[in-house]
Amino acid sequence: MSNQIRFPNKFIQEESPDEGVWVNLNNIKVDDWQKLAECDLKPHQRPSTIILSDFNFNIPDKARISHIFIEHNFKKESSKTPIKMEPPVFKINSNMEKPSSVEAGIYPIERTVFFINDEIDLTVEDINKDDFSISVKFPQNSTDNEGRLFLDFIRVKIEYEIPHYVLSSGETSKYYPTKNNPLKKAVGDEFKYSVYFRNVTGVTEDKQKVEINVPDGLEVVNYYYKHGKVNTLYDIEDSDVEDEFDTENMVWYPSVRGKGISRLRIVFKCLTEGHKILNSYNEHAGNSPNFHVDVFPSDFESCESKFEQTTNKWASELEEDEDYQFLNKDVVINVEDVSMEFEVPQEKVDNIKEYFIKWAKRELKPKTHFDALKGVTFKINKGERVGIIGFNGAGKSTLLKLLSGVYSPTKGSIEVNGKIAPLLELGAGFDHNYSGRENVFLNGAILGYSKEFLESKYDEIVEFSELEDFMEIPIKNYSSGMTAKLGFSVATVVNPEILILDEILSVGDVKFQKKSGDKLKSMMGSGTTVLLVSHSTSKIRELCTRAIWLDKGKIVMDGDVDYVCDAYIEAAKQASADEIKNLELV
Repeated sequence: MSNQIRFPNKFIQEESPDEGVWVNLNNIKVDDWQKLAECDLKPHQRPSTIILSDFNFNIPDKARISHIFIEHNFKKESSKTPIKMEPPVFKINSNMEKPSSVEAGIYPIERTVFFINDEIDLTVEDINKDDFSISVKFPQNSTDNEGRLFLDFIRVKIEYEIPHYVLSSGETSKYYPTKNNPLKKAVGDEFKYSVYFRNVTGVTEDKQKVEINVPDGLEVVNYYYKHGKVNTLYDIEDSDVEDEFDTENMVWYPSVRGKGISRLRIVFKCLTEGHKILNSYNEHAGNSPNFHVDVFPSDFESCESKFEQTTNKWASELEEDEDYQFLNKDVVINVEDVSMEFEVPQEKVDNIKEYFIKWAKRELKPKTHFDALKGVTFKINKGERVGIIGFNGAGKSTLLKLLSGVYSPTKGSIEVNGKIAPLLELGAGFDHNYSGRENVFLNGAILGYSKEFLESKYDEIVEFSELEDFMEIPIKNYSSGMTAKLGFSVATVVNPEILILDEILSVGDVKFQKKSGDKLKSMMGSGTTVLLVSHSTSKIRELCTRAIWLDKGKIVMDGDVDYVCDAYIEAAKQASADEIKNLELV
């Protein structure tokens, strides 16, 4: 949000014989109590109305006005027989008026009157004109006394938003292809290049142009879109807002008009050898980072890079992925009319003796019942990546524990076809008196791994956990982050058929968080079915192609991840503080 603050340069009094006359009005353009405008008032007389103009605003043409603040200060003369003056009324361009606050006292108090522009609908042109004006009208002195009213300053602050666009290449991980670490491909190979265009403020509906700078020797094979939210500030129908990509001139017109994001992913085929540099350009957002590719002769044996392994496929890509569609025909999780009810005691009984005494005296209060889930039904196909979202207490974690077999449903059925790796509470099942080494085998056994398998993978687990120097120490001496690292490393030593995650993407320090995130993305890319609960919609958008929104134990929406997340964020504006505490809504 930007703002401009101006004092008026022109002052006019609407003088009347019955009204007090202001003197030294030029002083109100200076915030200085040594220089004041003054008005002598008789009993039951009011000061003349002041018209202020010529503010010399120069707000950018395409800005959107948000608020108008009128800051001012006035007081009355200290006297044994003081006057009484209620605060003045301010009017903008004869459109709308609002009173100030706090009657005149003998000490100065800075006051502010603010207008929401949606109420008065002023344009940038209206405010930049010399005749943009504000009138100041005081009520009458309500006493039988004479006295003096002082006016220190009046200044106007305009808050506005200007168009702000960001152009990026999307996947800006540490594996992003740079000059020193380019993608390595052979002639005939294909690779993907993504462009993200974000309208940050949603101020304008102007159609934007993004030029894709592509060197010789590359050919477009295919392209895909992924949409973010399209704001409704300008009543643009969804059917009228579509991405356009001119492959001949390599120009993309993103669909986003209001606040939101559009994404383009292009599949290129390498035709000639050499070092290739790609980037994108928009006149308002500038250039995206350079994307580097080294193309070798056709007999060069290229392999999938870390960048490619950690880049998720979009839903639009999966629609054309024959392998995915083949896998996706198989239902791996089938939830039918599932409800989960918990009994909640109304009182705390600390021991068995107290329990039997209360039971004998018939003083035990009956338990109440709480429905964590109510009639939940959905299916998940093989290879899908599904995010579970919802406000606090919606039933997200309960659902994952049901799918993992921790709970059995009170009603309904759950059918799971495939081996599940539940990452619900990392390190659950560890014995804190055992060493890190011993807990690898203990926790691995709980997860269903054989001793022989764990022995063959032990070095890999230790290396990934970064705990080489601590494996012989009892884990009761570990920090919570170290315990979580070890638990994550054991749980992800193999690629399971179904991976269930409950808020474990912030494992350990920042470096390990990145490492664990890349590991999960790699597992997802191998066809693993994923269910993820997260308080962060940005993580859900990044990692999932589908989202299920739970609210008070029921499914509100199930569908494309961006559309569900957008609707969820809008609903969060009406939620209570407790419901959205610690949620990251982006």
